[in-house]
Amino acid sequence: MSDTSAMNFSFLAAMGLVLWFGGQKVIAGQISVGTLAQFLTFMTILQMPVRQLGLMVNSFARASTCGTRLFELLDAELDIEDAPDAKDLVVTEGLLRFDNVGFRYAGAGGRPALSGISFEARSGETVGIVGPPGSGKSTIAHLIPRFYDVTSGAITIDGQDIREVTLQSLRKAVGVVQQDAFLFTTSIENNIAYGNPWARETRIGQAAEYAQLHNYIIGLPAGYTTVVGERGSSLSGGQRQRLTIARTLMLRPSVLVFDDSTAAVDAGTEQRIRTAMKRFAKDRVTLIISHRLSSLMHADQILFVENGRIAERGTHQELLALGGRYRALYDLQLRPDDDLPVAVGAA
Repeated sequence: MSDTSAMNFSFLAAMGLVLWFGGQKVIAGQISVGTLAQFLTFMTILQMPVRQLGLMVNSFARASTCGTRLFELLDAELDIEDAPDAKDLVVTEGLLRFDNVGFRYAGAGGRPALSGISFEARSGETVGIVGPPGSGKSTIAHLIPRFYDVTSGAITIDGQDIREVTLQSLRKAVGVVQQDAFLFTTSIENNIAYGNPWARETRIGQAAEYAQLHNYIIGLPAGYTTVVGERGSSLSGGQRQRLTIARTLMLRPSVLVFDDSTAAVDAGTEQRIRTAMKRFAKDRVTLIISHRLSSLMHADQILFVENGRIAERGTHQELLALGGRYRALYDLQLRPDDDLPVAVGAA
């Protein structure tokens, strides 16, 4: 039973009791009918203020609970902070380097999540990262913007250790598009421009075009002012992912990381996004993490990660010729003759 229903029942029960006992008093001649009517009138008048008071008490109780949780979050100490002498990151050549990087999650125990990860990518280059679930692919993505700090080795951008630069400048230079898109209950335009609220409409439209979302948006009755539901509930999974891609492109980062960010996008749309990204990423470092080989076959370098280590590396053709785990995954996912995904249920 809701609070309102319980309150209504209480008032009805109280008025019934007053009417019952008051009626007995009237019959006994102890009070007049007018006096009983006054009591009932007063109770009716008091009903609304008492109800509002009850709702206020209930609201204060909820606010107190929410406030406690909110202040716990605000008072929580950050695991990752700027070094005392941290300087702003200055990107010139756009060289991203992993130098013998190792990482272990706190309290995980056992083997490390990453061990001996070394590779580099220059501006304009694309690195693809593939491997079985739990191999450490997403951990690599999370280390670049310092969601976590490496436990050994170093990650540098243009020779600057990312632990020695300010978080604000680092995360401005690194854009991560994750698989789970978080959207707000506001317009599509505001969701794309989140983090850059003064962006012009032309830039917002350009980012949407790169993400292959512009044609869909202009087909809506309200266009870019269309309000999406909580967490983008009015959009499909692929549309949410493309909107998140557009939001990241709005920031124009020097390093782009796509962490399985086109998993819900059909093959045709993914191909168009990839074509558009070639133009956008021509002077940026791009990392593509995916379980779908068609998403990263075009990469300049592909890393096959297994058990937290780089098991194989090379171009698509080099890894096929190697005949190892990458080739096995390729044979499982794609037709060897035409590089098309194998249809479900195909003979």
